[in-house]
Amino acid sequence: MKVIGILAGPRRTGNTARLVEEVLAGAKDAGYETHLFYMSEMDIKPLEADETGYVYPDDDFTELMPYLESMDVFVLGSPIYYDHVSARTKILIDRLYYYSTSHGAEYRKLIPDGIKFVGVFSCGWDNPNVYGEVVEWLEERMSHYWNMEPVGSLKAYGTGRKPASENKELLKKARALGESLV
Repeated sequence: MKVIGILAGPRRTGNTARLVEEVLAGAKDAGYETHLFYMSEMDIKPLEADETGYVYPDDDFTELMPYLESMDVFVLGSPIYYDHVSARTKILIDRLYYYSTSHGAEYRKLIPDGIKFVGVFSCGWDNPNVYGEVVEWLEERMSHYWNMEPVGSLKAYGTGRKPASENKELLKKARALGESLV
């Protein structure tokens, strides 16, 4: 079984990165093969279109494709900026359109139905009652367009005051989430 993690935040050592790494560590402990990609270190351009249709840029997204096509679990980490997912997350979602059910049956088969989806989010605001709609929005997109099955999410609040790396309870939750994917 293969777990693919993509960090759509700007920092390799940031809060979201630390949590995604911990989810993948839990999955590895449970026997999964894991791979983690840092979008901030990749050249992934936005999806473009012209008069003939969508234009798929020749960039580092092609490195992700074999992993996306063979994954069993997709872990996507995004910080929440200005009330929504990061710009990198949106670019990734747009580029995943290639695989979406609305693009056509010949493309849909590249990502098998029933892939498990886990969203990992962090924000500086310490109010745990906010941004639930962001999590729901992303889970609905993954379910609707790629027939993925949301199996859990991790929302970290107040990471501006207490970094994820210092929050032992939060790190435990992240690892347990990864272990539960079996």
